[in-house]
Amino acid sequence: MSLVPIICTYEVPSTVPDPLGPQVQDHKYTKDSVTKPPVESVQYPFLGWDIGKIAQFLQENAPRAVLDHTTFLVADEQTASDGDTLLLVYNIKDSQESVRLTAGCANSGAVSVSIATTDVGELRSLADDDGVYRGGPQRPPPQKGGKAPKKQL
Repeated sequence: MSLVPIICTYEVPSTVPDPLGPQVQDHKYTKDSVTKPPVESVQYPFLGWDIGKIAQFLQENAPRAVLDHTTFLVADEQTASDGDTLLLVYNIKDSQESVRLTAGCANSGAVSVSIATTDVGELRSLADDDGVYRGGPQRPPPQKGGKAPKKQL
């Protein structure tokens, strides 16, 4: 299994939640070297890049590394403004599909797409009305008494 890269195309403040959570805080990577938090001088080599250019860069460079070149996350201007979402991009045959998801769902969503247990279309179909995937449909908590919901097969 390869690593799913997170590409910053905008200067995202350090106050934005880490999409991978505390379990990987000691294993952050930059384009040029391995770093350990806190990272004092952050570099943004991908500022202003669009997803097509990122996809091309990863196709040309990632196959020789442990990075997944078909699935990647983008921290962009919207990430900086809302502080909680990332763009998940799946690139195959020079065609990109994408869905915006919350930082809490970024790791599991990216890995699921990367290993083909789900696809971007499925995540998009489960997204909320604003187009952001937050882990699937939010159902109300079960109530005591009354009819039980139908079983789903």
